[in-house]
Amino acid sequence: MKPQLAEMLLDLKFRCPEDGLRKKTAFSEDMEATQAILFNSRYDRLRKISAYRRWLELNQPCVFGRVAGKNKNVFICLLEEHEILRMERGDRDLHDTIQDHRQVWKRFALEGLSSSFVILLVSKSLVGKEPGKQLKEICRRLLELYMELDHIDDDTFHTQREYVFLKKRQPGNARLLKFSTLPNVFCAQGDGRWWHDHRTPGGIMITSNALGHFVHSRTVVVTLQDKEKIQALDQAMRTISNAHKPSGRSRFKHCPATFLVPIANGEATPIRESSDFHKYSADHYQGYFNTDHLIPSVFFSKERDPKELKLHEDLTFRYIYDSTADPQEHAKLMTGIETTWYDAKRNMDRLPDYADPETGETFSDKTTGRLALWLNQRLKERLEP
Repeated sequence: MKPQLAEMLLDLKFRCPEDGLRKKTAFSEDMEATQAILFNSRYDRLRKISAYRRWLELNQPCVFGRVAGKNKNVFICLLEEHEILRMERGDRDLHDTIQDHRQVWKRFALEGLSSSFVILLVSKSLVGKEPGKQLKEICRRLLELYMELDHIDDDTFHTQREYVFLKKRQPGNARLLKFSTLPNVFCAQGDGRWWHDHRTPGGIMITSNALGHFVHSRTVVVTLQDKEKIQALDQAMRTISNAHKPSGRSRFKHCPATFLVPIANGEATPIRESSDFHKYSADHYQGYFNTDHLIPSVFFSKERDPKELKLHEDLTFRYIYDSTADPQEHAKLMTGIETTWYDAKRNMDRLPDYADPETGETFSDKTTGRLALWLNQRLKERLEP
């Protein structure tokens, strides 16, 4: 049997070496400021979520994430270490808590209110530990509980699609679309290391972003046009360009961890000539880890900047704007796939009746408030006194 996540957290706390980097170098100021709130028991859950959302808005390189954070379009499942340790049924309760939040996020997404789901595991004892095998196994277990997979191997793509739904209103009826997401893992240990872009305050963060849903929910058109796709491509290229670039003594061989590449002679690009990105390839970019891997094994090494890392030379942008190279991926990740209410309801079968996704009633502030109370009550019922 696999160890429970609570056991893994305790093992990390008492048996994992301290992070040598943290003995010499403090966390970045933005991390310290956010962690001062996340680790303070005097702040309630809403205040901690607000502080974390503010950090996402100001400090992550992802353009889409910043916009979502600013507009409160990121749905956050906050899990504190003391709660995980107090869950009566261990991972069964943790799984159910994550799935409750996952389905409420999908209900928000159906109305176009959220395209990003974040699971944030907050642990003061975790952030100061070495990024080795124990940390990697905790990340793996958290992803398995979220994705409901028996096992996830290192350096692999997501083997099971995570879909989120969007109701596009049309005269006479509503068109129902579903979009695939791209989950990624972030750790506090990334701060100040070559993989700085995948850092997070608090401990561990898993994010699942639906780019096509994000773009679709911000436009009234039923079918995405080239204009919207090129805007999304421009923002994706900007995200890669925003990768951490330390200077002076802190310069690393493998920073930035991802980067744009110059456009080849004769290579076509849909990016306008006036854009800063016209001179770069719109087809692909490069990086020292694969941005689509669920568990990038290269993160979990104590070295601040290893001597050698494999260069991934063909990380693609093409699915964003090109419907011919890989029509299936373009549809799943960008334009959306028409689906049925049966499919949507099957993904939201935990929700109380007042949040029925097929109802014609308006999804009001009252509904969102009731769902927040429902989530809190469900969590309390799983905790030992």
